[in-house]
Amino acid sequence: MSTRIGTWELIDHFATGGVAEIYRARDTSSGEVVIIKRIRPDLEFDPEKHAGFYRELQLALLCTHKNLIRGIAKGTQNGADYGVLEYVDGPDLGAVLSRATAARIAIEPSIATWVVGEVLDGIDFAYRLTDGTGRELGLVHRDLTPKNIFVRYDGQVRVGDFGSSLASKQEPADVVVGTPGYLSPEQALLQPLDHRSDVYAAGLLLQELVTGLPAFDLSGGKWSAKKSDAALLKAHQRNQRRPLPTSVPEDLRMVIEIATALDPADRYQSAREMKRGLARTDSPPRAESADELSTLVRRLFAAELRASRIPGLASYA
Repeated sequence: MSTRIGTWELIDHFATGGVAEIYRARDTSSGEVVIIKRIRPDLEFDPEKHAGFYRELQLALLCTHKNLIRGIAKGTQNGADYGVLEYVDGPDLGAVLSRATAARIAIEPSIATWVVGEVLDGIDFAYRLTDGTGRELGLVHRDLTPKNIFVRYDGQVRVGDFGSSLASKQEPADVVVGTPGYLSPEQALLQPLDHRSDVYAAGLLLQELVTGLPAFDLSGGKWSAKKSDAALLKAHQRNQRRPLPTSVPEDLRMVIEIATALDPADRYQSAREMKRGLARTDSPPRAESADELSTLVRRLFAAELRASRIPGLASYA
């Protein structure tokens, strides 16, 4: 691959995903550090995977909200398609939770509601995106997991990876789409979905943040065998989450219980409504919590923060 694509100069190979090679790059005009995703040349054509790659890029270009990873450009070079995306300077939420657990650090309620509140703002914007005719897409993320939520070292939150999303008017897939442990009951049942499915996932995220444990117990091993898949799907269908410990404040417990109700009609009916529910708690989302989150992440990832510094990125001194 060339060391330059358009006005972007490659810095390093950042990661390799299921479909794409991922590079950090710098805009030679502005100096902005970005991510470039390029279809892997070694990958055999897979209609579903490639469609997800193009869907993510197309939607990213529409994602102008501060809590969604911004798309910058897309193109083709030497027959390979690529997309240019905002670079999130920090780890994903899954890594933050794992590192906090290892360090025996509990996530403060004020940080938990800040993260979930920012996620809700992002998916609310995505749900209101329109097509070429001005009709709302009613986008459902379908894979709202800690691995797809990113935390910058300054405490700002971004939602990414809309490759598994669908418009709520589309027919659901004939196979379960999403990550085990973060499916809504209607996802597990292959029923039609709307934004309340993502509200359910946001409730699971809130539970994991305030308890330090995933809402569904996956400790029985890898959930790849058909028998295990079936057991997990039944757990989702029956909403067999881990019980909330008594240490969880009653106001946050109520938000989690409403968001993760088995019947979508009993949940918050929108991301905005759930955000209002968080605002009524004793630990409402507030901008000051970004500083608290920033301090936590920089502490947990001190070595990675030092190693990742390149020209064009903040020093976070």
